[in-house]
Amino acid sequence: MSTFSNRIKRIVEKDDKTIEVVSDDGSETSNGDFQSRISRRKLLPRQVSLIGIGGAIGTGLFVSIGTKLTQGGPASLLIAFLVWSVVLIGVSNATCEMVTFLPVSGTFVHYAERYIDKSVGFAIGWVYAVLQIANVCYEITAVCMVIEYWTDKVPKAVWITILLLLYTFLNIFSVFMFGEGEFYLSIGKVILAVGLLLFTLVVMCGGNPQHEALGFKYWKDPGAFAEYLDTGSMGKFHGFMACLIFATYLFWGPDYLSLAAPECIRPRQTMPKSFNKVFGRLLVFYIGGALCVGILIPYNDATLLAAINAGSAGAAASPYVAAMTEMAIPVLPHIVNALILTSIISAGNSSLFSASRTLQRLGIEGQAPKCFATLKRGVPIYSVAFVLVFCLLAYLSVSNNSNTVLTWFLNIETAGMIIVYIGICVSYLNFRRGMEVQGISRDTLPYKAWGLPYLTYYSLAWLSLMLWIDGYTVFLKDNWDTQSFVFAYFMIAFFLVLFAGHKLIYRDPFIKPELMDFTSNIKELAEEDQYWEDHPAELNWFDKAFGYFL
Repeated sequence: MSTFSNRIKRIVEKDDKTIEVVSDDGSETSNGDFQSRISRRKLLPRQVSLIGIGGAIGTGLFVSIGTKLTQGGPASLLIAFLVWSVVLIGVSNATCEMVTFLPVSGTFVHYAERYIDKSVGFAIGWVYAVLQIANVCYEITAVCMVIEYWTDKVPKAVWITILLLLYTFLNIFSVFMFGEGEFYLSIGKVILAVGLLLFTLVVMCGGNPQHEALGFKYWKDPGAFAEYLDTGSMGKFHGFMACLIFATYLFWGPDYLSLAAPECIRPRQTMPKSFNKVFGRLLVFYIGGALCVGILIPYNDATLLAAINAGSAGAAASPYVAAMTEMAIPVLPHIVNALILTSIISAGNSSLFSASRTLQRLGIEGQAPKCFATLKRGVPIYSVAFVLVFCLLAYLSVSNNSNTVLTWFLNIETAGMIIVYIGICVSYLNFRRGMEVQGISRDTLPYKAWGLPYLTYYSLAWLSLMLWIDGYTVFLKDNWDTQSFVFAYFMIAFFLVLFAGHKLIYRDPFIKPELMDFTSNIKELAEEDQYWEDHPAELNWFDKAFGYFL
């Protein structure tokens, strides 16, 4: 039976500049490329964890969730989040197992090329790059709205320009600078998420100016389920679907973490720990958030509905702030708005990182301009510049209603991310099939995730369903909207055009299980494993403490 044996006996340091790799046949080679790979791995475990949390938590968990509460009610919101949490776990576990085995640039884009088909990898790579560029624009537009909670005297263009300059500074110089910036920005959203959970616990137990123990009173009056687009059972079904579609947008994360793998120290040790810790915390925040808003405020609350219908800026449309306002709690809404601001900036920063690393991989594979693969100080500088240029689309919000522009970007992102996650699931199932056909034991993998492949099938089924019904409301009677239809299904057409075009030009066959590659890059990764074993990363108390808790 084949194994992924470590073909490297030892790594010998000859002097400060030369590293010799001594292989199992006794041969020695000077490996400058090895030194280059090691030098690019600069992200610390604490930074990797916050990249995952930072990219996955944005305005949706704190603000947009209020709209879905009014449409579906607290029970629909909670059930939808529970259903989609299992989907996210399935995608996350599949990603973690593959990325621990093969932590190379492009990760899930590379896996699609390696275990499905080059045309699929090409299409998924460009879909992901476009959706992440759209998300940067979405977050920049959202920042302008959050700031308008305090003042609308400063033109939006000023805030957009400042934010683009900040993103340039954090991403253009070194990956460590990006990691540090993302770490401190993401701490704000962790504080906010934990703080709101504690706030809800205190309030529901009677710790509020009115000294009223809320408990679950709003689940009884006005009720657990709201009606949306219709009345009766059908209206409640539409309310649940609105919450489920929202969850497909809100629940992100495996992609962000996996793209950090090629640039983190000890990736085969760091990634399993980071995936398990990050997604445990994210699920607490997601499911806890769904519970909290249903406890704090009824789905028909007049203050919340007025803020949503008026398109109020920033935290004004947050169910948390609406509850604080009705309880006459001063100052706290401003603190919440400030932390939401850091949350949005962090999410946009993570998206820029993800888009640029995806373009880097496409450049390496010759599926994008070669310059996208060029590294300066470990940064794919031309990929970053390309993303920043397209982020100028955020200026659309200057001449259009911000809520309208947000909806455009949001619809593009949702379908795009579903396509990417379908690609991850199919890549993993093919990965497993290839191992079985080639007689490779799963026990030889560096990490085995639990619940696979059954969770993968579950996730794939839900993702495939949601891809097609994401914009189903436009097909309801008297509800047709051309713009909504186009933005809901644009990414499907975009993917199919990219795939078909690449397939017609290159005619690469789908990869058969017996021909799947399980050896390329493995020797190099074994060299790195040995290096990290001989040279343990020296973490100070700060890195260790935050690495443990985050």
